[in-house]
Amino acid sequence: MVLTTTANTFILQNKLTTHINIVLSNLQSYHRPQSISEALALLQKNSGTMSIIAGGTKLLSSRNDTLRELVDINGLSLSYIKEDLGVIRVGATTTLQRLVGSPLIQRLYGGVLAKAAQLTRPTRMIRNLSTMGGELVTSNSLSVLYCLLLALQAQVRIAGGEEFALAMNIFLNKKDLAGGLLMEILIPHLKHHTYAGLASIATTEKSTPVICACVRLSLRNRTCREVKIALTGTKKVPQRFQAAEARLEENKLSNANIEMVAESVYKNYKPVADALASQEYRKETCRLVVKKALLQCLESAEEEMVA
Repeated sequence: MVLTTTANTFILQNKLTTHINIVLSNLQSYHRPQSISEALALLQKNSGTMSIIAGGTKLLSSRNDTLRELVDINGLSLSYIKEDLGVIRVGATTTLQRLVGSPLIQRLYGGVLAKAAQLTRPTRMIRNLSTMGGELVTSNSLSVLYCLLLALQAQVRIAGGEEFALAMNIFLNKKDLAGGLLMEILIPHLKHHTYAGLASIATTEKSTPVICACVRLSLRNRTCREVKIALTGTKKVPQRFQAAEARLEENKLSNANIEMVAESVYKNYKPVADALASQEYRKETCRLVVKKALLQCLESAEEEMVA
């Protein structure tokens, strides 16, 4: 990031896409802390006129006239993908394109995490800028990445008065913690005989999916355990469907049971309407994406047994 000023107007230019200028006419201060403690000290003084910046993609559409200060966290060494003690640690400023290209992420859960990053931001240029932390903090109802992390039971690590970890569904309600800084995302490794699936519907290859289903489950003696099912297109952010999960828990992953679970999701799914799709369209297609995602798990399990 570089920052220039012209006639009291701040222009933020990204080094990767220098043709994109973000004009911030009300900005008064630009900070680039070099340590976590320095960043937290700045954030604790936030009176509502300060914003964190990493990739800068969210500022492109920002119309916040109250914004006075920017805290650029690109100097905090939070861009990494590490394997550690049964989890994958992804730093908050890691770009989505780095996720897509990482061999480790490509292998994890059969590549669904890399696919989710690609679907969340279908354009590579934007993925080169958009960060994991930025996407999660500003998640909306169509975020495939948030949906998958919800199904995978990922956690986020936050630094504030003290460091602590939050499950994704709790982070949903506490992501605006004053003075806190999202540090990294913790993604659990697959346990033995655990599978994940992702199925979506989009109008074009370069558009955000209209609807997406993400699932994760374990199979023990062909019986389902630890079932997690999440869908996009719900109010505010993607949500899990615990009633449907319970229907499959302790049951066989058969075609008949997959149909039963898809019907349970249909009964409980309350989609939103937007420029991409109506409520009716999402309602009618939710069965299809749930079945496809669960069938992916079944196919993976069958391939593993043959191998």
